[in-house]
Amino acid sequence: MLTITQINYIRKMYFDKGHSVSEIEKRTTHSRNTILKYIEKEDFNEKQRCQKENRKSDLVRPFVRQILLEDKNKRRKQRHTAKRIYERALDEIPELCQIKERQMRTVVAEERKEIYTENVCFLDLEHPGGEAQVDFGEVDIYEDGKLVKAHEFVMTFPSSNAGFCQITKSETMEAVCDSMEKIFNHIGKVPYKIWFDQMAAAALRQKDEHGIVMANPRFQKFAMHYGFEINFCNPNSGNEKGSVENKVGYFRNNLFIPEPQVHHLDKFNKELLVRCDKDNERAHYKHKPETIQMLFDREKEHMHTVNTKAYDHARETINHVYKNGHIKVNSNEYSVSPSKVGEKVIVKYYANELIIYDSGYREITRHKRSFEKDKKFTHWIDFITLVSRRPKALKYTGFYSLLPDVWQNYTCTLKKEEVSEALSFLKFCLLEKDFDFASKVLEENIKQAVYSPSALWTTYYRLSENKALYLQGTTDTLPMLPGYAIHLDDYDMLLVGGVS
Repeated sequence: MLTITQINYIRKMYFDKGHSVSEIEKRTTHSRNTILKYIEKEDFNEKQRCQKENRKSDLVRPFVRQILLEDKNKRRKQRHTAKRIYERALDEIPELCQIKERQMRTVVAEERKEIYTENVCFLDLEHPGGEAQVDFGEVDIYEDGKLVKAHEFVMTFPSSNAGFCQITKSETMEAVCDSMEKIFNHIGKVPYKIWFDQMAAAALRQKDEHGIVMANPRFQKFAMHYGFEINFCNPNSGNEKGSVENKVGYFRNNLFIPEPQVHHLDKFNKELLVRCDKDNERAHYKHKPETIQMLFDREKEHMHTVNTKAYDHARETINHVYKNGHIKVNSNEYSVSPSKVGEKVIVKYYANELIIYDSGYREITRHKRSFEKDKKFTHWIDFITLVSRRPKALKYTGFYSLLPDVWQNYTCTLKKEEVSEALSFLKFCLLEKDFDFASKVLEENIKQAVYSPSALWTTYYRLSENKALYLQGTTDTLPMLPGYAIHLDDYDMLLVGGVS
């Protein structure tokens, strides 16, 4: 079959240039009958395709489809394979199954695709100014040199395509509120409406009498404090918040490749907001040459000013202090204080921190909030006093393994009462300085062959005041001094009237 271009060439040579059929045959190498066919052809309308005749495979399609529909509600690993469907067809409908197993595989694949593929059409959504969308993603970061999984909190403003990002350790409500507060304070505005998927941090697993998903009461208070309306998307409807879905991937590819080094999370998140500001300086993909920031500045007119009074979004629980001086939070243990054993304490959960208070809301201690399982976290400085009362138990405590080598070796050379005195100094030094300074003090004393724990205090104050120990120019013998002659006449002259 010739192409339209070839047919047109033949007709043009015959009708316009007057070439004979023989000449056209020589030039095109097409057969004479083919050339005559297209010269004489008058109707170039495309013929309608005839419907395919019934195939043998059509006889088994209803049977196959019924099995696949029943399988849809069953466990995936216990559904029919194409081979098993073919075997059943041979047993149950042998008169209709007139195809081979290979053809059955094709039929099953076609029917399965039709059943499991939803042909859904999505419309472009118009976003009024002043609305925002929120979602989480996952990224890898290096925290203190270790590769860990973190969560990427993203808020976008679809009308202008502006976006802001924060890194969190979890997807808890505390992490959501903390990230939103930082973004609100950074831009100085709050959108009047924010769209969420039905994340556990914001939504309850129940609906009201109108069938609408209910917001978590704690999160609803947070929304009332800052004055935004909570809206939840429908389940499995990522198209309803496509702006933030795209921005999650965009930030992951542009801000977190390669994996960033994070030494201080709060500082890193502040720098992240500045980088987002720079990213918003690029041209908008639809409204060039206007930048995203220019559109966002205009969009801010539809938002209201952020509440200057901070909202305490922490969750509170009351925990019992066990005999080892720890409380249990989920599956982890956190130290409190030996003096609080047997008492009840108040624990406030923030995004990345736990703060422990006594019953009068006086702060006892703080811990980094961990989302690992079955871990134990101890501030050994709170337990030094307890260990100093039982110095022989020092080597069998977790605190001993945290000591620098110089301190481990030093405590092994001391007597029982000297260990207590050395630990008292160490606690003081840790409260005022750190382990490095405590080691520096001890190394200075060892250098001068001074091993008494009481001497640690003298060296501590000397090094704190940055005073050097004067040892230069000393010898094992007394220095030679010049002779000194005494003249009594000089003293007589000092007496009034001289000598009588």
